[in-house]
Amino acid sequence: MTPILLSSDSLKSLHNPAHAAEGDGTLEGHSPRILVVDDEALIADTIVQILNRSGFIAEAAYGGKEAIDAARRITPELVLSDVLMPHIDGVEAAIAIQKFLPETRIVLFSGQAATVEILARARERGYHFELLAKPLHPTQLIKHLREG
Repeated sequence: MTPILLSSDSLKSLHNPAHAAEGDGTLEGHSPRILVVDDEALIADTIVQILNRSGFIAEAAYGGKEAIDAARRITPELVLSDVLMPHIDGVEAAIAIQKFLPETRIVLFSGQAATVEILARARERGYHFELLAKPLHPTQLIKHLREG
């Protein structure tokens, strides 16, 4: 198994990302619906492929507004979102989603130090989200999502 680190630089030359993570994502016989959000389509689409081939039901959105609209449509059990995106960032999108889907688990990821400040502002407003650091390794991502 070849490890793959998910970052915009490493994904540009990726040809077959799905073989990086194997296994069944089902939880008690149920395949969780996951909304993956990143303004870099290559990252979002690659994560979706990895999750779908690992037993999850994943769909991509490419920005904050699209994520909010998609969450209303598919009612995901989990939202996996980049933090720093133009217009509506991942934290603001997560807050909006939590307002109409309060049981949805939110996992944010970022490779930027500025994320800490953004998350602190969300905590001040009463929202607490998980944070993963970029680059994401598919095996570690799958493990984190399964552990819930």
